[in-house]
Amino acid sequence: MTGTITEVEAGDDFREDEVLGPDHVAKGRNAGRLWSMNANGQVCFGGGLHRADEADDAALHTRAHLGITLLGRVQTPADAYVVRVQPPSGRLEYRFYNPKTFLLDRIEEIRHARRLTVSFSDYRTTRGLAEPWHVHVSDGFATNDEDRVLVSLEVGIRIAPSELSIPTPGAPLISVNSSPDRISADMSGDDVIVPVGVAGHTVNFILDSGASGIVIDNGLAQVFGIKEYGRITDETAGTYVESNVVIPQMTVGNLTLANVHARSLPFAQWSDAGKPIGGLLGFDFIANVVWHIDYQHGTLEAVAPSSFTPPAGVRSFPVTFDDFVPTFGITIDGVAAPAFILDTGAYRSTIFSRYVTMHAGQFPDRGLGEAMTAAFPFVNDFTGVGGSVEYRPLELGPLIVGAWSFPTWLFDVTQNASAFEFEDYDGLMGQDFLRNFDVYLDYPSAHIYLAPNERFRQRWPA
Repeated sequence: MTGTITEVEAGDDFREDEVLGPDHVAKGRNAGRLWSMNANGQVCFGGGLHRADEADDAALHTRAHLGITLLGRVQTPADAYVVRVQPPSGRLEYRFYNPKTFLLDRIEEIRHARRLTVSFSDYRTTRGLAEPWHVHVSDGFATNDEDRVLVSLEVGIRIAPSELSIPTPGAPLISVNSSPDRISADMSGDDVIVPVGVAGHTVNFILDSGASGIVIDNGLAQVFGIKEYGRITDETAGTYVESNVVIPQMTVGNLTLANVHARSLPFAQWSDAGKPIGGLLGFDFIANVVWHIDYQHGTLEAVAPSSFTPPAGVRSFPVTFDDFVPTFGITIDGVAAPAFILDTGAYRSTIFSRYVTMHAGQFPDRGLGEAMTAAFPFVNDFTGVGGSVEYRPLELGPLIVGAWSFPTWLFDVTQNASAFEFEDYDGLMGQDFLRNFDVYLDYPSAHIYLAPNERFRQRWPA
């Protein structure tokens, strides 16, 4: 696939637009506000979650240079001085500088337990600024190799405010009337399974707030004649190949979605009742309306944002969307966990191993985790996209979510699963937690609302 990237920078503000195949995505910073636009034209705002990037940038661009070490000179892979960057809370990376020009020739960094290599060449000087006109990126998967060739560069010119503006969101994928629209859905276990009409067939999708977009099984996409664009290798619970697609039409009850940008990848799951699942409905599907999930009664409603008023008895949680997933903060055993994903697609609440390692010795098991391991001393795993993830049970407490305090909570702690663990995130709050509430996913106002249901009241009576 080929396409174009247009970058505009002025001071600390920037905007980057990428057009590749059928997709136009963008990101930027405007007056200190980080934003992203996905291929469906939906814009969300981040909260500066990517702490590893920020730590490395700060180390490189402040005089303290904390975590910066000159290792010496090497001859391979090129003649260069090598600088190691590894500040506290940062990411390990190596920077290779040309010994004659002292320009940056190469970066090697570790992301998701893989080595990402970025090579810079064909430096040219424009108004005193030396910039590489050729950049090559490789993460070890041949399908993911990327070449960027600079076509034009202007330096020191006046930038109009409109060139740095936050895009106006496109037409919403979903619109509903002022009254709530009841959606046919099936609660299997605590998965919210939504039947969706695609190409004259009905496909079961899981409503998944932990998914950054819409996913359809690639086998179904091919059978339905949906064109696939490009092939990249990705890794979550396992390795798989995915492509971009545009689904001409999706129908959900009375709702119709047109020209939906999505991803196709191997996705074959079955519900507890044996129903085949052919995809995920993530951010793009959820973003434009308020979704009310009633776990107690197994119902799903779509509510127009303009007519939504949080009902009495709910508690409000502001969320951020740095990677198109809702993130909020909790406290575990007195330790702040500022980056938990509220995940309707996760069976159990999960803590990522990086967070546990970071707070080594602060999370003693309260008894149940050790008892479960003693009773079943084998490898535990759960299924994710592309494979499975190993975990161990860990009972912690107290767990504090907003004004609620739970004496103990049983978590899964991921093991040997760097690709599954979102970088800079602490874990997932899953269905074992959410089933105790009426849940309102109000992405338009960047809030989640939780109202205790009868399950909650029976388990934790006032």
